[in-house]
Amino acid sequence: MKLIRLMVIALVLCGTAVTAQAQEFKWRIATFDGETGSYWKNFLEPFIKNVTILTNGRVELEPLPGGTLGSIFKIYEQVDDGLVEMAMMPPTFLGTEDPTNATILAFPTGLGVDSFLPWVYSGGGQEILQEHRRERMGMHSFVLGAGPTELFAHSNVPVRETSDLKGLKYRTLGNWAAIVSEYFGAAPTTVPGSEIYGMLEKQGLDLTEYATPSENKNRGFHEVSKYIIYPGVHANAWGFEAVVKLETWETLPADLQAAIELAARLATYEGMNRFIVADLQAMAELQAGGNEFVRLSDDFIVETRIAAREWAAKQAAEATKTGNPYPQKIFDSVTAFQDLWIANSKYMGMDYRP
Repeated sequence: MKLIRLMVIALVLCGTAVTAQAQEFKWRIATFDGETGSYWKNFLEPFIKNVTILTNGRVELEPLPGGTLGSIFKIYEQVDDGLVEMAMMPPTFLGTEDPTNATILAFPTGLGVDSFLPWVYSGGGQEILQEHRRERMGMHSFVLGAGPTELFAHSNVPVRETSDLKGLKYRTLGNWAAIVSEYFGAAPTTVPGSEIYGMLEKQGLDLTEYATPSENKNRGFHEVSKYIIYPGVHANAWGFEAVVKLETWETLPADLQAAIELAARLATYEGMNRFIVADLQAMAELQAGGNEFVRLSDDFIVETRIAAREWAAKQAAEATKTGNPYPQKIFDSVTAFQDLWIANSKYMGMDYRP
């Protein structure tokens, strides 16, 4: 990635004056994370630096930590109301009223670390996202940040089969909470990240999903639960987006629009790689500790994929009836690409295959 970055910078510098031009656009970008957070460090900061380089200083982005302008769950509204020009966040922050937001960059049991970005950039994923945001929200969107598989759970009880989920108090949320409750009898509980440690320690939760190994380790969940369960089929891979109101985006000349989107793509690729390296190091430390690692059975993986697809298909069909075609577009695109990948990726050399 460093080589690609240097090549891009060289091309930009060849086409522009070597000395920075005067700043033409100064925008504020809101996000949900704080300045010390892994999403801020891995995605937002690199994106802002890339924008400065690739626009030759013509665009300046001022980041605002989560909560600066109000609830982090109202960031899209802050863009729509003109409080900020741009924002970065997970689409799931928009809730599930429109199933698009529950599946576009976070499809349970969906695309993995290897297949997610190929689908986003070459398989039609980002195009569907942009079409939806443009048509139904009056915004321009592009992917800004992607991450690897989460841990399925830190748990006080072992889980290997779907039948083991029945009755368990499971900290999770969104579409995955609906799936494990409806199909497998779990008792989903929505708990803020700051409360998970204490509830696990006091047995107020049986198990929790939260994030990737490095982020979970930083929060100490392994200290208050015996079992670490993997793989995180609920979040095989995931992504964030940046949004700008269409009328604001269109004030930019085409060369700056292209530079900003390229800056986001570079930050996304590099951020994914940073997450993976940090997670590998965290896994090495966790596996050397006192926890017991439990792998979900192959049957669990198959059964949850069938359930997730059935749930998503029902949501898509209901949305289509209301005149919203996008959940169906996403469902068709993700499942077709995943099936294509599973059936034809056997030629690929990978250092680990389950």
